[in-house]
Amino acid sequence: MKLLRTLPFCALALVAMHACIGDEPANAECDIEKCWIHLDQPETVFYHDYDTLAGEPITVDRPDQKIVPTSVDSIVFNTRWNASVSQPVPLYIEVTPGAKLFRMEGGNEVPFTSGTPVDLRATAYGDYNEQRFIVRSEDGKWSRTYRISIQVPPMPSYPPEGFELKFDGFELNDAGQYYVWTETNPFLTDVQWANGNPGFRLSKSSAKPDEYPTVAVPEGGVDGGPYLRLTTRDTGGFGRMVNMRLAAGNHFIGSFDVGQALNGQSGALAATRFGQPFAHKPVRLKGYYRFTRGAFKQDRNGNPMDEDDVCDIYCVFYRNTDASGNQIQLDGANVVSSEDIVGMARLNSSDVVNGSSEWLPFDLPVVYKEDVTEADVKEYRYSMTICFSSSIDGAYFRGAVGSELCIDNVTLECEY
Repeated sequence: MKLLRTLPFCALALVAMHACIGDEPANAECDIEKCWIHLDQPETVFYHDYDTLAGEPITVDRPDQKIVPTSVDSIVFNTRWNASVSQPVPLYIEVTPGAKLFRMEGGNEVPFTSGTPVDLRATAYGDYNEQRFIVRSEDGKWSRTYRISIQVPPMPSYPPEGFELKFDGFELNDAGQYYVWTETNPFLTDVQWANGNPGFRLSKSSAKPDEYPTVAVPEGGVDGGPYLRLTTRDTGGFGRMVNMRLAAGNHFIGSFDVGQALNGQSGALAATRFGQPFAHKPVRLKGYYRFTRGAFKQDRNGNPMDEDDVCDIYCVFYRNTDASGNQIQLDGANVVSSEDIVGMARLNSSDVVNGSSEWLPFDLPVVYKEDVTEADVKEYRYSMTICFSSSIDGAYFRGAVGSELCIDNVTLECEY
């Protein structure tokens, strides 16, 4: 767990409660910070050498260094679709200083030494051996349970109708505070949807689930079923205290690191990690939307701006490995501007219709600035993200409180 010294004490307490069980004291830390496995020939099992290291790059400037986000309690190493791991592999784990690491064996906690071979066999899709580990704080009062596994994904395949995204796999998080989503399309079982709801909880812990920026609406969509509602929200007194006065509703493919969310502007941008490796070449992003802007757009200091708020919808396809073989992960600072982007589809701000009560279609071609080969795409050398936001400048805390974007029946069409 990373306690952010630049935050007010109340934020520190919230992050601490999120990371460990119970109202822990300030020094009771119990997280896995780093986790990796060793293979003599990792390229025969994984698409990238860095797939043997779990977590997210610390920053876009240090792709060779990864940490396990504080919000994670399941660590999965995904192999090639046709790979097999049948022998125990050395498993390395670093925990927060002072904490103790145990492995669950036969219902008992057995001290675990980092680097010990562990049976994480994975022989086919759905056939894997998950192991449980316990991290206990130095005083023994607080703990976290982690599940670690190697898993074989299904063979990449592309349905003729395209990848349909309907946002109907939602539920409340374990604490019942806000909505989380699981992708239900059987062709996209490894896709992870994320949003800023966990960060909003730190500023407005009293908010009800439907008062968060990203909400599931169970009926009323294009086909009468569920849809996605994104709303730019006021973050209240705490948000003003840390100069983060609003939170745009957003929803994207990737992950959100709540440990970075309130660490100033740079931390907030780094908290949103966009994209996952993708074995298909996107060509069009289609779907339906409704947008109604808030009363006035404000800057980060709460001052009115002489421009209207507008929503944002885009798909980005980018190189996920640098020349040295290190992972590239785009974040809020460069997701639409990075030189590693090879293709993008984005809704033109001037085309956004404001205030319609009807569902409106969007159809966005992916424009490529350079060629990509099918061989490289199928080797997962590119990552893809899709993102929706109720305020186009929400990442910089500029927007109109009350701006609302509704999304439904999205389809990503690919060349293969």
